[in-house]
Amino acid sequence: MNKQLEMESRFSGKVKLELEINAYRDNDRMYIGLVQVDGEYPEHFADLTVNISAPCPDYCGYVDTNNCPELEGFIEKHGLGEFTGLMGGSGFCSYPLYLFNPEKLREIAPEDMALFERTVMGITPDRVPEERRAL
Repeated sequence: MNKQLEMESRFSGKVKLELEINAYRDNDRMYIGLVQVDGEYPEHFADLTVNISAPCPDYCGYVDTNNCPELEGFIEKHGLGEFTGLMGGSGFCSYPLYLFNPEKLREIAPEDMALFERTVMGITPDRVPEERRAL
């Protein structure tokens, strides 16, 4: 079960959200969506990340501050990641590149992260990346 997080949205007020973690089909980059769970039924709220053609390392994503300006505050409030100082552009928009905290994402959305890491990154219990072995 995914952990619920709160966000103060200028459009909706205070909302309870869950992360949906997957991969973009065309390049296997990390997709993070936000699902609102405090209504009658779960409903897509926003895309936290956008899929643009700029370089994007593992566990990174460009944050959709164009459609949801409060996302950077949401990321920082919940310790989801940190701004890399880099921006990526698409059309007339610029998006900040964030390095997401994989441990925090595993804590908040364990099943989604396990599936993402297994299918996209090839990480299985018997093949753990170096940074996780030290923990």
